[in-house]
Amino acid sequence: MSDVVALDLFIQDFVTTNKVMNFHGSWKSIVNRRFHDDCLLKVFEFQSGGSVYYAIGRHVALPDSDWFRIELTRAIPAVEEHRFDCLRMMHAGTHTGLSVESPNPTTVLVKLTTRNPGLVNVVFVIRDGLAVENPFLV
Repeated sequence: MSDVVALDLFIQDFVTTNKVMNFHGSWKSIVNRRFHDDCLLKVFEFQSGGSVYYAIGRHVALPDSDWFRIELTRAIPAVEEHRFDCLRMMHAGTHTGLSVESPNPTTVLVKLTTRNPGLVNVVFVIRDGLAVENPFLV
């Protein structure tokens, strides 16, 4: 696996294997506004590379838009530019924009924006570090 697509494949593993309370949420259900009506913090369990990981999802209501923030922990490869080809193809049916920011060497933000009032904007916050092995430590 190339380092430039490592984060893209990690996000794809999250999308395809995530579980919240033993329920798998498809991409369209995760980005649906009704999924966030309860405003609860959601702890996702997912698998990547044969290991189990945990992600934190929280609804963020800003004055001008709603966002679903998904926090992931993974070693971030040192590359000039991360490619998100799979994510671009997957989000084409739900979101109109994709932007990638790296505010510091240990964090990557992947933002997906939408104009659809039934969907929420999504931001993946990927932090460099050790994976959380116990969901109660999240």
